[in-house]
Formats: sequence, structure tokens, C-alpha cells
Amino acid sequence: MLSLYDSVSPLNSKCVRIKFITDIDDVLYINSIIDSYEGVGIVRTIDSANGKVAIFTSSGMCRYALNVLESLKGEGLNIKNIIVEESEDVDSY
Repeated sequence: MLSLYDSVSPLNSKCVRIKFITDIDDVLYINSIIDSYEGVGIVRTIDSANGKVAIFTSSGMCRYALNVLESLKGEGLNIKNIIVEESEDVDSY
């Protein structure tokens, strides 16, 4: 079975956008956790009314960012509809 990470080549240095939906009350916590892993990514709220969030990371750090999200899901955070794509567009979902 392919993982979300398999859609991204780790051998290039492209920008990767990890999109997901979460409870808006959890965005600050998710941002704090991602920030604590220096260099893993930058969290950006795309649509706060609908809980749409994106993490911008490099292709080489994508796996780590996804692991953090999976750990947060394991803690009980509602993180769903995770989509991984190569993208330089930081203003859209």
C-alpha cells in the first residue's frame, strides 16, 4: 500500500504542501508542535471557518511532518483529509 509520502520525491528540494482539516481550536497547538521541530515546516491556516490548514515543508522533511501529524492524531486530535502535493502556491488550499 502506498503512503501519503510516496507521492513526493525526497531527492529534490521542492516545496511540499500537506493539506488537512482539523478543529480550529487545535491549530495553535499543531503550529506549536511543528515549530518545536525546527526546520520541519511552516503551518498556515488557509480557511479558519472550515479548519483548513496547510504545512509547507521541503520534500526531504515531508516524512517527518507526516509523522508528527500521525502522532498528533494518536493523541486524539481530529486531523483528517490529509493531502500531500508538491506546490509553491502558499495562498490556496
